[in-house]
Amino acid sequence: MTFNNRRTYSDIVTIDNSREVIDPSYAVSFRASPSFVVYDESFRQLLGSEPELTLVEERTYDFAHEAGVYVKSTNSVYFTANFQTSNPIELNSINSDTWVVKKLDYPLVTQANGACQYNDGVLYCSQGDFSTPSSLVLVNPASEKAVTLINNFHGRQFSSINDVVIHHETGEIWFTDPTYGYEQAFRPSPVLPPQVYRFNPETSEISLVADNYIMCNGLCFSPDYKKLYVTDTGGVKAHAGPGDGKQFSFNPRGEATIYEYDVVEKRYLTNRKTFAYADNGIPDGIKCDEFGNVYSGCGDGVHVWNSKGRLIGKIIVGSVAANFCFVKGGMWIFAEKRLYFARLKVKGTLVTIECE
Repeated sequence: MTFNNRRTYSDIVTIDNSREVIDPSYAVSFRASPSFVVYDESFRQLLGSEPELTLVEERTYDFAHEAGVYVKSTNSVYFTANFQTSNPIELNSINSDTWVVKKLDYPLVTQANGACQYNDGVLYCSQGDFSTPSSLVLVNPASEKAVTLINNFHGRQFSSINDVVIHHETGEIWFTDPTYGYEQAFRPSPVLPPQVYRFNPETSEISLVADNYIMCNGLCFSPDYKKLYVTDTGGVKAHAGPGDGKQFSFNPRGEATIYEYDVVEKRYLTNRKTFAYADNGIPDGIKCDEFGNVYSGCGDGVHVWNSKGRLIGKIIVGSVAANFCFVKGGMWIFAEKRLYFARLKVKGTLVTIECE
């Protein structure tokens, strides 16, 4: 069922930081109502003079979960549903002018999760199933033609490729491979640990670039490509083994961490540092804006840190927002049963490359 009664929110809440650190009830008092929450005055500059948060569509299942990819040729944003209430995982798009959601069908894309824009197409993380290996699948949404770019690491199947980004200076594809497909019982027992990879589509070279995660998940580059941010969402796992795939739970003692790396020679990672920790839920999808601020979808909306790791603001939607997508004029926020558009002044670091 779809609910089309759109609602707009424009409340701005300013946090009293000195009170927050000694009053836990005050620190969480704003989490339920859609609003813009200011922890540092620099966040107001990103919002602009008239920020708005519009609930565009609401459904009875988690239709708006991951990906979020704008494609200029179709003027649409592409996103995926959540396996927990959508099996097989539904693919959707929304037209940027009409705000009409359309269901899609790409047979090569199996149990999709994250995605990114690549050559004016959608590069899906096809997590696979028991008969189909996990892979990166490039779809031309205009022609609906699809091609698999990679589906193994020197003969060993990926676990369930989760999220993907492009290094636009080199053309190489970077992606994460946690074990969430196995956790949700639609993939076999993993033969690789959770790791981050770099793939060169010109030479077909595949390389491991980072390991030592519980569950590597979202990833993004800083605007100058000198930093890579990777989220570890180990705090969310199947609590009793894979079972029927619906036994997910959040462990507050688990990882909900963003790590920062230095990118050396545009291909290698060094100097792993803890960048930030999500205070609500886990940091899932992650992106930078044009100024190098870091945004991540968390348990109550999109959290924003400056480049030094200081929390400066939040866009609260009152529920989990696994991912989001910068476009001209603002940001689409995928909040499971709800799809929001946030009107903002700031641009995402890739908007001028992928949207204009």
